[in-house]
Amino acid sequence: MSEQSLYDRLGGVYAIAAVVDRFSDRLLDNPEIVNANPELKKWHTEDYKVRMAGLKFNRTLWVCAGTGGPYQYTAKDMRTAHLDLHISPEVFDEVAMELARTLDDFGVPEREKGEVLAAFAAFKSEVTAGFTSAE
Repeated sequence: MSEQSLYDRLGGVYAIAAVVDRFSDRLLDNPEIVNANPELKKWHTEDYKVRMAGLKFNRTLWVCAGTGGPYQYTAKDMRTAHLDLHISPEVFDEVAMELARTLDDFGVPEREKGEVLAAFAAFKSEVTAGFTSAE
């Protein structure tokens, strides 16, 4: 018998969507992220309410697809999506900490939490590419 996918072990789309929803809101409440640079400040304060539902939807699809679920993520790749936001490695790490805290809020077991955080960390160079190119 084969092992369940990470998607299944996380509880499927509804559980993942709940985590993404809270995680996304937590990012808006973290001044180290929101105020990290002018681009992030602008992104988080101008029209974010219009974008937030779509962002949460895309994040949910991304996580579902990346964890072995029956969904396909077809939005922008991580480098393109974040390039103009000039996200520093330190801000990326703070976002990862918010993700870890959110996973703890939901009682995600350590094994699955570690796998999610490792998958997230694998995109650090892509997400922070705009920071290094802006230097």
